[in-house]
Amino acid sequence: MSAGIAMQKELMSPGFPFRDTGLAIRMGMTVGELIREEQDLFGMSVVMAAWIDAMAGAGQILTSQIVYDLLSSAGQFKFDSVGEHTLKGFAEAQKLYEINWRQE
Repeated sequence: MSAGIAMQKELMSPGFPFRDTGLAIRMGMTVGELIREEQDLFGMSVVMAAWIDAMAGAGQILTSQIVYDLLSSAGQFKFDSVGEHTLKGFAEAQKLYEINWRQE
């Protein structure tokens, strides 16, 4: 999470050479088991992270419920709920959270 926030902040910093070009990144994060075959990663957590990423807007970091559950109690990051969303390949709607990194 800290690395993702650092990347977003760097893109917004006054000294970043491409700051005024409109360059922005979006991120989707979850936690889970992976299957690794050579240089490729597979598994439901990879699929979920990809769909969460696709839902994020420019400059957003979105996370799954499990990331929220693991990190929110520590108080290190500020999370804002963005509601439940249907992700392709998942039977149940997933609660998603945005990391409010601009206030970190």
